[in-house]
Amino acid sequence: MAYKVLNNILVKDTNSTSLITLNTSLLVLVINKNTKNNKAFIDLDKTSKGYIKKSISSHLKDNGSSVLLPQISGIKAESIMLIKGLDENAPTHKWLSQYQGIAKLANKLKAKNLNILCGNVFPKGKNENWLIEMVAKTIESNAYIFSDTKNKTAKKPSLKNLTILTSGLSGSDLSKAKQSAKKGFAIGEGVNSAKYLGDMPANHCTPRIIEKKVKAMKKDFPKLKIKSYNENDLAKMKMGSFLSVGRGSDEPSRMMVIEYKGGSPSEKPIALVGKGITFDTGGVSLKPPQAMDEMKWDMCGAASVFGVMSTLARLNAKVNVVGVMACAENMCSAKATKPGDVVTSMSGQTIEILNTDAEGRLVLCDALTFVGKYKPRYVIDMATLTGAVVIALGRHASGVMANDQYLADMIINAGEDSGDRAWQLPLWDEHQSCTKTDYADLANIGGGREAGTIHAAAFLSKFTNDYKWAHIDIAATASYSTPVKAGTGRPVPLLSELILSKKLK
Repeated sequence: MAYKVLNNILVKDTNSTSLITLNTSLLVLVINKNTKNNKAFIDLDKTSKGYIKKSISSHLKDNGSSVLLPQISGIKAESIMLIKGLDENAPTHKWLSQYQGIAKLANKLKAKNLNILCGNVFPKGKNENWLIEMVAKTIESNAYIFSDTKNKTAKKPSLKNLTILTSGLSGSDLSKAKQSAKKGFAIGEGVNSAKYLGDMPANHCTPRIIEKKVKAMKKDFPKLKIKSYNENDLAKMKMGSFLSVGRGSDEPSRMMVIEYKGGSPSEKPIALVGKGITFDTGGVSLKPPQAMDEMKWDMCGAASVFGVMSTLARLNAKVNVVGVMACAENMCSAKATKPGDVVTSMSGQTIEILNTDAEGRLVLCDALTFVGKYKPRYVIDMATLTGAVVIALGRHASGVMANDQYLADMIINAGEDSGDRAWQLPLWDEHQSCTKTDYADLANIGGGREAGTIHAAAFLSKFTNDYKWAHIDIAATASYSTPVKAGTGRPVPLLSELILSKKLK
């Protein structure tokens, strides 16, 4: 299953495309220092009898300011939006925000076709291909509207086609620009796939329903190898920690493995492991009722694996990646695991479960042991693991902890390149004391209120001694509560950039 909003994203150069005769619902002109020298813009303004330039002078005072013009006589575009472009010193998040707004406006105007003249300005250290990829990714992922569980009030995205207009590109340069748009389009689709799974209500997105959707990926992406493990399979592999989480639910747990082999057969894979708690009541350690509905997004780590694997397959990327989705529902019942219970993990280490609401690490630890069989180059897990990371970093950055500094550095860099930012927290030997208990090899919580995010990673690190590993805590970034409750699809852009750039050696 894939979730793509737009039918197509094209790149055309204004040397061969007239802005005057462009048959589009919405033409967006990003106005910057290069605009006055753009022949296509000059011709467009001439046709408007100087109205466009007058509108720029009277309305575009500050960077990011905009004005929407109705249809102008002699110009085919139904509406023209003028935006004062950002300068090269503007941070990446402002560039993303600008194009997010364009996508949302296009849907609001019920535009079917969107054409954007981006202008030849981009952030320092970036180039035009970065800009084109970012625009394609951002428009695709922000044209998304979730409406699957609505009947009378459902609103579908109107936007179906995007054309990115360039100036003075031809030959190989134009071909590279088109490849950048293709990459951005695929990443945007991956973001939407992750958002879609996360936005589904928990009764519409159980472990078994996710299993069906993962298996359905074969229809779109036949190169993928997909394997699903039920509770009997997990028991045979001695995943007692994983199974303890779903014990209180009538919904059986599932672990899905997606293999993508696009690289050299001799190349060891990168492994992605995602937490997939399809609903988290906290179990016997019951959560307070306030905002508990948001716990349907506790499976966004697994959803991110789903999104990244669809992106790689869509692009026929020349990489080898294994994705593991560890899915369970954490409910409270007479069968549920209790605080103080001791379970045995796949690694053989016993775990005293002091808090059943610290359940994500219990499914992840067995999945992290399992993935070792692939002899991966690197392992990255992503999980909505701790509320503490929201306090530590706010909603802007995911938290990164690792047993390999190079891997951590590359994740941070990929976050900066993609605009899907992350920040490293320490994982020192002193933090390991939080896992100590008198009744098992490990405790699933410890350390009181201090360093909750780091202590969760310290627990996971006990299962990652055989390979280079990083943990990304996305509890703050995978979804948000305001202005509306919704999934974000993060960290699909970060992970896609990390893998597709091939900078990770």
